[in-house]
Amino acid sequence: MDVKFLSASQTQTTLIALVESCESMQWAVAWATENAVFDAAMKNSSKFEHFVVGTHMFQTQPEVLDRAASLAAAAVVPPTGDLFHPKVYLFRNGRRIRCVIGSPNLTKAAMNRNIEASVLLDGSSDDTALAELSHFVADAWQGAEDISHEFLYRYRHQYAAKAAAREELARFADVRPPSKPNSKRAPHDMSWTDYLVQVRSSSHPSAHLFEERLEVLNKARALFTTGIPYAKWGLDDRKLVAGTLGRKKSQQPGVDYGLFGSMGASGTFSNLIIESPTGLSDALDFIPLMGAVTQDDYDRYCKAFIAAFDPNGRVGGLPTATRLLAMKRADTFVCIDSANRKDLCENFGVSPSTTNLENYWQRIIEPMHGDAWWRHPQPRNVAEAEIWLGRAALLDAIYYTPS
Repeated sequence: MDVKFLSASQTQTTLIALVESCESMQWAVAWATENAVFDAAMKNSSKFEHFVVGTHMFQTQPEVLDRAASLAAAAVVPPTGDLFHPKVYLFRNGRRIRCVIGSPNLTKAAMNRNIEASVLLDGSSDDTALAELSHFVADAWQGAEDISHEFLYRYRHQYAAKAAAREELARFADVRPPSKPNSKRAPHDMSWTDYLVQVRSSSHPSAHLFEERLEVLNKARALFTTGIPYAKWGLDDRKLVAGTLGRKKSQQPGVDYGLFGSMGASGTFSNLIIESPTGLSDALDFIPLMGAVTQDDYDRYCKAFIAAFDPNGRVGGLPTATRLLAMKRADTFVCIDSANRKDLCENFGVSPSTTNLENYWQRIIEPMHGDAWWRHPQPRNVAEAEIWLGRAALLDAIYYTPS
């Protein structure tokens, strides 16, 4: 038996040539998407003895299964049980057997972009390894299922639902260790228990005001859950959420609404809250009240937030934008302002001076999604559940440094 190494660029050409020249073929692949090799195989589909496609991790396109469903030789491995992960392309011409085996799946990425490696085995049915590969594909086909209408209906629905998860797995978050190591306060090293200890206690009691912080978040949550657009709220409620009530008015019995970032009672942002809140309201509408918040949601929010300001005037920045975000989705966003910027950014391992609205998601929010305290399931304990609903915004209680 001859063995030849195939580079990524050679794999597609070799497979298409073998499809066109063979008498019959047996394939078993973990994943498949539409590509030139699959197109060639479908044009020569009568040559298939067995064609087995896996669907684990929802990587296989429903369109491929649709096209293969009419073939008696085609079968599918459902996305359950042990991972189905072979890449075997076997071809027969009489007693001669050639088989491409290695890393490439039957996908467009594998055939055109990925860094792949495989070998071409060229021998006969007398070669034990080739005979066993043929039996492997036949056994896989025997244990697989027909590509039925019912299976396609279920798979197509879940394939679409898993799109965000597939995109998330393709991103490598910029998670950095703290620039000034402190294992007790580094967010990426904290468990839920560690987080609770930190958020409930502070070396600056005047900055902490834990119960008052919860009251602020509860009030903001109650306002947003009415479903009334922000622009149609009463003026004091708009100011309360924006942090523009002013020092004196923010200090109310039992609660300080200046917590989580006091944005000042005057200036461009404050004037917008008073006179023209529609643009800011439109921006907030891009952030869902429940469920996951995506980077696309955040990007749309930012675009609308910036557009809300007079193009010839001063534009809102990170503190004002994140104050509104933290009030609407305290489980997802933390307000970064002058009082917490240095300590928070250093513990996230990023530069305080260069962290801005454009990179806030990549530097703070996306890395946070991998933190054990943030991923912790909602506790059954009522007091802890209340903290969990505001867990991102409450980072301010840990990193706030009073002037």
